[in-house]
Amino acid sequence: MAYVSGFTNDIFFSYASIDNEPDAQDVRWVSHFRNDLATALCRRLGSDVEIFFDEVGLRAYHDLDALIENARKSAAFLAVFSPSYVERQWTRDELQAFHETAKRSGEPNRIITIEILPVEASQLPPEIENLKRTRFYRTDRDSGTELQLSPASDPIRYNERVQQLAQHLVLLLRDMRKRGESEGAGERDRNEPARAPTEKAAMAKAPALDKPRTVMLAQVNDDLYDERQKVNAYLEDYGLKVIPEGEYPENGSKFAAAVAADLDRADLFVQLLSRYRSPRPGDLRGDGEQSKSHAQFQFDAAIRRGIKILQWRHPDISPDKVPAINWDRHLLDGPDVRVMGLQEFMKEIWAAIAGLEQARPAPNKGDFFFINADRNDQDLAQTLAAAFNANNYYASIPMYDGSAKEIEEDLEANLIDCKGLLLIYGKSSLAWVRAQLRRFIKLENRRKEPLHLKSILFGPPAPKAEVGVTGFEMIDCQDGATLERVGKIIKELRL
Repeated sequence: MAYVSGFTNDIFFSYASIDNEPDAQDVRWVSHFRNDLATALCRRLGSDVEIFFDEVGLRAYHDLDALIENARKSAAFLAVFSPSYVERQWTRDELQAFHETAKRSGEPNRIITIEILPVEASQLPPEIENLKRTRFYRTDRDSGTELQLSPASDPIRYNERVQQLAQHLVLLLRDMRKRGESEGAGERDRNEPARAPTEKAAMAKAPALDKPRTVMLAQVNDDLYDERQKVNAYLEDYGLKVIPEGEYPENGSKFAAAVAADLDRADLFVQLLSRYRSPRPGDLRGDGEQSKSHAQFQFDAAIRRGIKILQWRHPDISPDKVPAINWDRHLLDGPDVRVMGLQEFMKEIWAAIAGLEQARPAPNKGDFFFINADRNDQDLAQTLAAAFNANNYYASIPMYDGSAKEIEEDLEANLIDCKGLLLIYGKSSLAWVRAQLRRFIKLENRRKEPLHLKSILFGPPAPKAEVGVTGFEMIDCQDGATLERVGKIIKELRL
């Protein structure tokens, strides 16, 4: 009898037969994994689960009807993903049949995937293109070879991922059972097994939140995969929503769109930082910006969004020892970086979640910052203004349309009335920058109080000539890390 009422099976295992052939130690990997997962599920649920696992070779005889029917009658679908999986038509048929049935029921997110060897993004079936895939392989950094995890080769890492996957399935099956019983009987079955002790303890310690909270846990390099999984499981145990729920697309523009969509629904941005640089697709960039790495783009997007940011790096990582060719090295020493053990950092995340319950102070509408930029740097100015505004500071940029008189009057009013001035030296000429400085110096005696921010931002492209002026803070962002450094300035502002 299935744990989730209304289904014949709790979990349908979908795999390519070749992936279950005996290895050099005469172990059938998929069968062994199925037994380990079943044991972990039973321990966590306190109840048996009904798993459909074809061991009689139905595929070999092309008798797919029984497989397809069992797939449709299952609460969850577990795909053992590999290059062989995507090449077999019957596995694609099983996946498609389940997906269509789940979609018609209004519950398409019942597909769980593990990846035992990497698959090219172009080969991903549309049903699982953006789904989270628990990796059961590691990449040898010296040779670049992908090595499948097993109890023999890497027992600790293998077991951790089995347990993480089991916990994910437990949450899914419990939720489906609870909703099914609520719809049927109107109340929870008294005989339902109790929550696992770890979840009980987590729920008891969880702070009272005024509303459900969502944490965006940034995509990481492969070397931090296990750490990210641990943080993800920890937060989900406490009832928090963790996004992204799957993998981000590799295409730059699609990656950017997915990050923006997740940040729109996130309350907190958490990023684990690696000693190694992240990928930098040529088409991943913001408006008017140079291409960015995955790590940098996610961080900059969070700054623009104006949400709370927490970053972490291991104490063993020394930023000054990271090679200069690592384009993410400057992230390691930012103002939001916590240098501590992972367990301690997870407590920091909870402190940040609790802090979200406190009302944010209302901004003073009489105060604003002026971002002075030439038309060539208009896109950068708008991006920076959005970062100020998202952090409860008003910011304005120059007028670019209107008569010469209107533009000049607006410029002078901004220079006289603003609380802070950020002059952009990006694509504009040095002559334009010096002209703006002379204009401000002439108007400075008409101001009622000194500026709280008085800076010149050196943006891309590099190199830049010296401006030749004193009294201004110089912010060097010629490497493209503009939002990160401006974000640090915003956090230090006190009006």
